[in-house]
Amino acid sequence: MNEQKKKLAQLIEAGVDSLDVVITKEEILKQDISAPLALLSALLDNECFALYFREKVNLSFNGFDDLGKNMWEIPEVRKYVYKLDSEFPYWFYFLSKSGNGLYVIYQCHMIPFLSDEDNFDFNIPRLQENVANKWMPALNEICELADMSEEESHEMCMGVYKYIINRGTE
Repeated sequence: MNEQKKKLAQLIEAGVDSLDVVITKEEILKQDISAPLALLSALLDNECFALYFREKVNLSFNGFDDLGKNMWEIPEVRKYVYKLDSEFPYWFYFLSKSGNGLYVIYQCHMIPFLSDEDNFDFNIPRLQENVANKWMPALNEICELADMSEEESHEMCMGVYKYIINRGTE
């Protein structure tokens, strides 16, 4: 059992409530996704990990707080998220709907600084494309691993939409 799998097994045995994946400024500036990707990928290694950490992963980005910007407004963060997302698109299943991680992932895929009208015209199709071609197939794949029904998968997807809409109105 590799180090990441041992860590996940220990967390389950200890009954932890969540898995916090913290991405540092150094990792972002170096565009080094190896450490978070190793941990996140270990979640896919067996059904037990997948079931236990369903909607319990918190993703955060540290080190840019002094800029006074949202994470998705920082080009290096956007590039990092794209890179990580290309290797691990299972956000809908694993990320908590109470933290900001999923919203940062979503916003990094959207065009920033648009008017409401342009946002609807340009970003809604981008969201639909990412959902249809990447995030929903990934959700279906992990739901199959976790032996979940299509209805449960659909409910999780709808929960993500509600989360994004609610975050956008805060």
